[in-house]
Amino acid sequence: MALVKIVESRADANYMIREVDKRGDANLLVCKVENKRDAIHDDGIWCFVDSMAEATFSVGLLDSRANADFLVCYVDSRGEAGWRTEHPLRGKLS
Repeated sequence: MALVKIVESRADANYMIREVDKRGDANLLVCKVENKRDAIHDDGIWCFVDSMAEATFSVGLLDSRANADFLVCYVDSRGEAGWRTEHPLRGKLS
């Protein structure tokens, strides 16, 4: 499951990400879902949670691409979600 907690501290984050507006700039296209059950077995389907205890991983948000572990662009469709590029984290977020 990709249950994601956004954290303020770099020390609390499993990954540091940069949100981008253009799909072509992203490593990972992410579809946000409200229901935790919908975020199963897919790196690109994320359900944001309020508690670290619920989260499968945490992310910190960066203003710069330079230090990001990967770049994320949000999409509306589950069918569009997924990795755009080969990446070391492919298959490891869900």
